Amino acid sequence: MEAEEELRLGFIRFIGEESDGYYRYEFIFTDNIEEFWLDNGEHKPCCLVNNLQPIDDYVTEVHYVKMKIKLEVIQDNCCFGFQDCTDGIVALGWSDNIQLNDLYFMFGDSKSHVEDKLTKHNILFGTFWWT
Repeated sequence: MEAEEELRLGFIRFIGEESDGYYRYEFIFTDNIEEFWLDNGEHKPCCLVNNLQPIDDYVTEVHYVKMKIKLEVIQDNCCFGFQDCTDGIVALGWSDNIQLNDLYFMFGDSKSHVEDKLTKHNILFGTFWWT
Protein backbone atom coordinates (compact mmCIF):
# COMPACT_ATOMS: atom_id res chain seq x y z
CA MET A 1 0.00 0.00 0.00
CA GLU A 2 1.40 3.37 -1.03
CA ALA A 3 2.00 5.92 1.76
CA GLU A 4 -0.29 8.95 1.67
CA GLU A 5 1.55 12.06 0.50
CA GLU A 6 1.77 14.81 3.10
CA LEU A 7 -0.01 18.11 2.57
CA ARG A 8 2.11 21.10 1.54
CA LEU A 9 1.89 24.77 2.52
CA GLY A 10 0.52 26.87 -0.30
CA PHE A 11 -0.29 30.22 1.31
CA ILE A 12 -0.47 32.14 4.59
CA ARG A 13 -3.26 34.69 4.85
CA PHE A 14 -3.12 37.38 7.54
CA ILE A 15 -6.62 37.77 8.96
CA GLY A 16 -5.94 40.57 11.43
CA GLU A 17 -5.03 41.61 14.94
CA GLU A 18 -7.57 40.74 17.59
CA SER A 19 -8.55 42.87 20.58
CA ASP A 20 -6.40 40.70 22.89
CA GLY A 21 -3.25 41.60 20.92
CA TYR A 22 -2.96 38.24 19.16
CA TYR A 23 -2.51 37.99 15.40
CA ARG A 24 -4.66 35.54 13.43
CA TYR A 25 -3.54 33.75 10.28
CA GLU A 26 -4.82 31.06 7.95
CA PHE A 27 -2.24 28.46 6.98
CA ILE A 28 -3.55 27.00 3.72
CA PHE A 29 -2.41 23.52 2.65
CA THR A 30 -2.81 21.60 -0.57
CA ASP A 31 -2.36 18.07 -1.85
CA ASN A 32 -1.54 19.46 -5.31
CA ILE A 33 1.46 21.75 -4.80
CA GLU A 34 2.53 21.49 -8.46
CA GLU A 35 -0.66 23.23 -9.66
CA PHE A 36 -1.43 25.42 -6.61
CA TRP A 37 -1.97 29.05 -7.60
CA LEU A 38 -3.70 32.24 -6.43
CA ASP A 39 -6.39 34.34 -8.04
CA ASN A 40 -4.41 37.30 -9.44
CA GLY A 41 -1.18 35.58 -8.34
CA GLU A 42 0.63 36.76 -11.45
CA HIS A 43 0.68 40.36 -10.18
CA LYS A 44 3.92 41.62 -8.78
CA PRO A 45 4.21 42.88 -6.13
CA CYS A 46 1.53 41.12 -4.08
CA CYS A 47 0.47 44.27 -2.20
CA LEU A 48 -1.13 45.55 -5.42
CA VAL A 49 -3.87 42.89 -5.20
CA ASN A 50 -6.76 43.26 -2.77
CA ASN A 51 -7.88 40.01 -1.15
CA LEU A 52 -5.15 37.79 -2.61
CA GLN A 53 -6.39 34.21 -2.18
CA PRO A 54 -5.82 30.68 -3.46
CA ILE A 55 -7.95 29.14 -6.15
CA ASP A 56 -10.47 27.02 -4.21
CA ASP A 57 -9.88 23.86 -6.29
CA TYR A 58 -6.36 23.55 -4.85
CA VAL A 59 -7.16 24.16 -1.16
CA THR A 60 -7.23 20.90 0.78
CA GLU A 61 -7.00 22.03 4.40
CA VAL A 62 -6.94 25.34 6.29
CA HIS A 63 -5.62 25.85 9.82
CA TYR A 64 -6.19 28.95 11.91
CA VAL A 65 -3.16 30.05 13.87
CA LYS A 66 -3.39 32.63 16.64
CA MET A 67 -0.14 33.98 18.06
CA LYS A 68 1.48 36.97 19.75
CA ILE A 69 4.13 37.01 17.02
CA LYS A 70 3.52 39.27 14.02
CA LEU A 71 4.55 37.64 10.76
CA GLU A 72 5.46 39.49 7.61
CA VAL A 73 3.41 37.81 4.87
CA ILE A 74 3.77 37.83 1.11
CA GLN A 75 0.19 39.10 0.68
CA ASP A 76 1.29 42.50 2.00
CA ASN A 77 4.74 42.61 0.42
CA CYS A 78 5.41 45.48 -1.98
CA CYS A 79 8.66 44.04 -3.38
CA PHE A 80 7.87 40.41 -4.23
CA GLY A 81 5.14 38.48 -5.98
CA PHE A 82 3.67 35.03 -5.36
CA GLN A 83 5.81 33.56 -8.15
CA ASP A 84 8.86 34.53 -6.07
CA CYS A 85 7.51 32.27 -3.30
CA THR A 86 6.96 29.34 -5.64
CA ASP A 87 10.51 29.82 -6.94
CA GLY A 88 11.92 29.73 -3.38
CA ILE A 89 13.21 33.31 -3.48
CA VAL A 90 11.15 34.55 -0.54
CA ALA A 91 9.05 32.90 2.19
CA LEU A 92 5.25 33.01 2.39
CA GLY A 93 5.59 34.32 5.94
CA TRP A 94 8.41 35.19 8.34
CA SER A 95 9.20 36.93 11.60
CA ASP A 96 11.54 39.90 11.29
CA ASN A 97 12.45 39.53 14.99
CA ILE A 98 16.14 38.53 15.05
CA GLN A 99 15.49 36.26 18.05
CA LEU A 100 12.95 34.32 15.97
CA ASN A 101 15.12 33.96 12.86
CA ASP A 102 14.01 30.32 12.45
CA LEU A 103 10.33 31.28 12.23
CA TYR A 104 9.71 31.39 8.48
CA PHE A 105 7.50 29.31 6.21
CA MET A 106 8.33 28.47 2.61
CA PHE A 107 5.97 27.56 -0.21
CA GLY A 108 5.75 23.76 -0.28
CA ASP A 109 6.81 23.16 3.34
CA SER A 110 5.24 19.95 4.63
CA LYS A 111 2.42 20.23 7.13
CA SER A 112 4.50 18.39 9.76
CA HIS A 113 7.43 20.79 9.22
CA VAL A 114 5.15 23.82 9.70
CA GLU A 115 3.59 22.28 12.80
CA ASP A 116 7.05 21.49 14.25
CA LYS A 117 8.20 25.09 13.77
CA LEU A 118 5.07 26.47 15.40
CA THR A 119 5.22 23.98 18.28
CA LYS A 120 8.85 24.96 18.97
CA HIS A 121 7.49 28.45 19.73
CA ASN A 122 4.51 27.12 21.74
CA ILE A 123 2.07 27.90 18.93
CA LEU A 124 -0.48 25.27 17.92
CA PHE A 125 -2.83 24.87 14.97
CA GLY A 126 -6.38 25.95 15.71
CA THR A 127 -9.61 25.10 13.98
CA PHE A 128 -9.31 23.59 10.54
CA TRP A 129 -11.50 22.34 7.77
CA TRP A 130 -11.15 20.20 4.69
CA THR A 131 -12.64 21.12 1.34
